[in-house]
Amino acid sequence: MVNIDLAGGALLDLGIYSLTWVFQTLYHTQSEPEKPNVVAAINKYEFTGADESTSIIVQFPKHKSMGVALTSLRVGSNLDGPAIRIQGSGGEIQVIGPAYCPLQYRVVKKDKDGKVDVQVVDCPIPKDKERNWGHGMFWEADECARCLRDGKKESASLPWSESIVIMEVMEEVLRQGGVVYPELITSDVFDPQGPLNTGKR
Repeated sequence: MVNIDLAGGALLDLGIYSLTWVFQTLYHTQSEPEKPNVVAAINKYEFTGADESTSIIVQFPKHKSMGVALTSLRVGSNLDGPAIRIQGSGGEIQVIGPAYCPLQYRVVKKDKDGKVDVQVVDCPIPKDKERNWGHGMFWEADECARCLRDGKKESASLPWSESIVIMEVMEEVLRQGGVVYPELITSDVFDPQGPLNTGKR
């Protein structure tokens, strides 16, 4: 979890979930996607230099929107309350449960008279005798299987272009926080004889 040589740290392990919610609501819905400005702060684990707590502000100036993504190895999220809040001028959506596997969301609206309306939607993990659904990631696995089946090289739901922008945000967060991983695990050059290529062993 905190070993720099194994890409340890809160951002790369858990931070993708909070960033994913920011991107699903603020980037993915833009008709002309805009790369965001990023401001970040990191608390490092004193013995290895990996990030143990990271805060990120992602700003989309043209769209006049911003999101805050938080991740930490030290602090758990409140599973009874909202782990994610999506706020707008007409109310908010509160996502309940772990960010990677929410079990419920609430749509909270306030009318002009100040009356609050709350709609609760449960999202239980499917259960059946034929399949072990696990605790998340099955939606991603199913999408990957559909793409492979249909001969697609990327998902229409999450195209490479969006994945690249998310990775660029994460790189900028690490740069601002002074977290540096070894070249061996950050290089984009494939080395067939490298120690990470275990296919020939």
